[in-house]
Amino acid sequence: MSELAVHFFEKYGIMAIKIMSKWELKRIARAVGATPIVKLTTPSAEEMGYADDVRFKEISSRWCTVFRRDEDENKMATIILRGSTVASLDDTERAVDNAISTVKALIRDGRMVAGAGATELYIGSEIQKFAKTQPGLDQYAVEKFGTAFEIIPRTLSENAGLKAEIVLAKMYKEAATSSVFGIDCSDGEVKDAAEAKILDALDTKSWAIKLCIDVCLTILKVDQIIMSKPAGGPNINNQAARRPDGYDG
Repeated sequence: MSELAVHFFEKYGIMAIKIMSKWELKRIARAVGATPIVKLTTPSAEEMGYADDVRFKEISSRWCTVFRRDEDENKMATIILRGSTVASLDDTERAVDNAISTVKALIRDGRMVAGAGATELYIGSEIQKFAKTQPGLDQYAVEKFGTAFEIIPRTLSENAGLKAEIVLAKMYKEAATSSVFGIDCSDGEVKDAAEAKILDALDTKSWAIKLCIDVCLTILKVDQIIMSKPAGGPNINNQAARRPDGYDG
């Protein structure tokens, strides 16, 4: 802002805020329903936003500019987290971010699948059954691909302090007839995940599996071996073999 612009802001009692971040500018514009413009003309009524209250407020020893808009069509809100340590704040922020992402995913696609590792183990079980129908050495690759899906229930079991082999054996037994039996980490029992209300978003799980498979295919497509070479400079081994008089013969 130039000094002349600040002069007129003070003269006519206009509140002005200098924002250097383009990302923050877009967030404020969305919060108040305004449209960012670059032309030096008077903004139209459609381009202007509205806020019920704008003030400079101290929050946890930090001064912040707060925009408040109490409207039903408001599409943005700010959640302020406070804690005693940085680690607790990071955990809380991660939990809030996961919750918001889950709500966004369910708004896009409300379909759910059984959680607790039930879906992954059932997929792995079906792939291993399909592997037995493949001829030649292909069945070993397909079977190992199906076995890789065990990592989710195995990790859940180990994090809960359970014996993964016993849990996987019980889950494979139930997977022969149903795709909803998973491990409940609260009591360590293999149960119906749908009845226990342990569910995952279908959209999130499907994309996780797709992207994981894409990564594996990309790695397998690498057909060149990248070998490390020594950095430039004199070869110490050759120098040690030379005679003091410089004769190399």
